[in-house]
Amino acid sequence: MTRRQHLAPSTPRRDFSLARAHEPAPAALHVLGASTPGSVRGQLETSPLPDGLTASILGQALPHAQASKIAHWLVPLNQACERYEIDRSARRLAAFLGHVSLESKDLGATTESLTYRDAHRINGEFRAIKTDVEAAAYVRAPHALANRVYANRIGNGDEASGDGWRYRGRGLVQLTGRANYAALSRALGVDFIAQPDLVASSKYAAASAGYFWMSKGLNELADAEMYVSLSLRINPSLENFRERESRRRTALDAICGALLLKDTSVALRGLS
Repeated sequence: MTRRQHLAPSTPRRDFSLARAHEPAPAALHVLGASTPGSVRGQLETSPLPDGLTASILGQALPHAQASKIAHWLVPLNQACERYEIDRSARRLAAFLGHVSLESKDLGATTESLTYRDAHRINGEFRAIKTDVEAAAYVRAPHALANRVYANRIGNGDEASGDGWRYRGRGLVQLTGRANYAALSRALGVDFIAQPDLVASSKYAAASAGYFWMSKGLNELADAEMYVSLSLRINPSLENFRERESRRRTALDAICGALLLKDTSVALRGLS
């Protein structure tokens, strides 16, 4: 995750107030047709939200998230998206929000629990587990499971080191592994190796997601609409790719709807 360090904001910081909420109109997008170079839809998708996310837009982008979660994460998400250049276009922002919503269970979880009740599901979820019989030993045993499946990878030590549990998924995109925690420590100047729980905190969960996003080159993949490659850099399995794409498209419609409504309002004011 050290390919790119975070960049300082190139524009003045904005006041992301809950009170400033535009009502997006995604239902109007069907008249614009598909996104093609030079099309109105294409222009919307490559445009930034001039005032950042509002509670209304974020709520439409993540329709299954509770209102309290929208309110709680609005400012940290805006700050992360600005800092890591995710807010430069609707495509980037929608892809980010789509994956964040899935990884965080609609902004409701910032720590991987690894508590499973079914051995077959464990076997299907983790490549390190080879059979249902082997998986049975890890039912309702999250510490042992984390140490088994994350051992000797992503910078972690062996199973006995405890690194698998210590550096399990945290933050809004489930940052995982000692190497990734170390990279985030260097980027933000905070010792997450010694204090891994901080990654799940309100202060750093969104920032860690934004840093991961930029460091993995996901802004560029969103620009190029290479969504399969983008998803694989977050999770090596495409098992839930359809759900990720559905969430991304929902977010994209909400953001483009807000942009369309804003452009229409500006045009009408110019005619008055």
